[in-house]
Amino acid sequence: MNFFTFVGASLLTAVLGSLALSQPASTSAFYTFRRDVRRCASPRCGGYFIKAVNQSRTRCANNRYQSECYVANIEWGGQAEPENDRALLRGTLRPGGNRWGRLGVLRVSEVWEAASANQPSGIFFRVRDRGIRCIAAPCPTHHEVKLNSTAGRNVAGVDLAGAGAPDNTLSEAHAAMTGPGGILVSGSHAPVTGPAGRSQMLKATQFYLRRKLGQ
Repeated sequence: MNFFTFVGASLLTAVLGSLALSQPASTSAFYTFRRDVRRCASPRCGGYFIKAVNQSRTRCANNRYQSECYVANIEWGGQAEPENDRALLRGTLRPGGNRWGRLGVLRVSEVWEAASANQPSGIFFRVRDRGIRCIAAPCPTHHEVKLNSTAGRNVAGVDLAGAGAPDNTLSEAHAAMTGPGGILVSGSHAPVTGPAGRSQMLKATQFYLRRKLGQ
């Protein structure tokens, strides 16, 4: 393989990876959740409140849009329930919970654990390392896709330091970003400049690693 063939193959791989992350199937149905601590009879109490990330209103099981939705139960799909409410959940909201099916049940397919106890702020993204490096900065090394949308773009790196995670978790995150699923990041953008011009870097306030099935 000559140099130009290698470069072309590398660019094609990066482009295909970016396109894959931009598909709705890879970014849809992500929720935050919190446990319901109200004291009333089940199933109207004792379930969970869920909220679609990056959305001002969430579509509930009764087809109404609210700031957050009550669900009578979460089906964890063989995964252990997170010990705290900091995780992000990917799943499908369906009718259920009582005989009229109006309370809703969330069927979880993925659990993403927060890297630290920091409070997330900003916009939630899925981020993947594109596998390219440039001679001059800034370099569009990473691709981000806004969760619960198809809006995506390349950015000049991701700074995970703001999440306050331990070194071993940071190392795990950098490795995960080279895989097809990447990691989830909440944060905002900061401008960066260099010999190659101007771009944006994503600065994290929190990031999330996918929990493997059975953990």
